[in-house]
Amino acid sequence: MKNKKERDILSIEILYDYKEELEELVSSEDFNRLMFEEAIATIENALRKNRKTARVFYIPNLDCSVMLDEKNFNQVLETAIKFYEQQEEYDKCAELVTLKNKVNEPRKRNKGGA
Repeated sequence: MKNKKERDILSIEILYDYKEELEELVSSEDFNRLMFEEAIATIENALRKNRKTARVFYIPNLDCSVMLDEKNFNQVLETAIKFYEQQEEYDKCAELVTLKNKVNEPRKRNKGGA
């Protein structure tokens, strides 16, 4: 049996002295892009491994992880699609619509069954 390595979890330290610095960070395009890239990779990995929850990233200085639950996959993808539309990255939007359809497939099967 082959043991595949788990996806590397992004570890980020978030340091700030003033609330305004934190607000500036979370509103920056680079930070949002990084968060969406990690969330998308997390969703893809969770679908491949049939997982209901997955860790998006770890913040060591706060000793906490940001987890993503299956029930939130659609909302995260919708938000990511809007972000990439604003960036005019329409190929990425198309990829995310395809991923969103994959997320919804099991739900459709389960509703029609038993």
